[in-house]
Amino acid sequence: MIIIGTPHTKNAGYFKNDDRCSGGLKSEADVRTCTHCQAVIMMQKWKEDGGWCGRCSAPICGPCADRMLTKGCEPFIQQIEQALESDYRRQQFRKIAGI
Repeated sequence: MIIIGTPHTKNAGYFKNDDRCSGGLKSEADVRTCTHCQAVIMMQKWKEDGGWCGRCSAPICGPCADRMLTKGCEPFIQQIEQALESDYRRQQFRKIAGI
C-alpha cells in the first residue's frame, strides 16, 4: 500500500524507486531533508522514527531528534556559520602568530 501526501510535506520532494527487475518492489514516497543535518527523510518512515523541531518548525530525522534533547536546536546553516567562523579565527591566529 502506498500512502502519498503525508503531513508536513509542503515543499517536499518525491522519491520513486523501481527494483522489480532485481526481485524487489516498486516504492514511492514523499521526502524532505532534515533541517539539522540535511539527511533525506522519507515522510512515511519519519512518523515512526523522526522528530519535530519547534524552533525550525520542520521535521528532523531520528538521530537529530535524539541529539536535540541534549544539545537543542542546531540548524544546518548555523553549523556552517560556526565552521566558517572557527576557520576564520584559526586563520587570524596563524597570521598574528606568524605561523
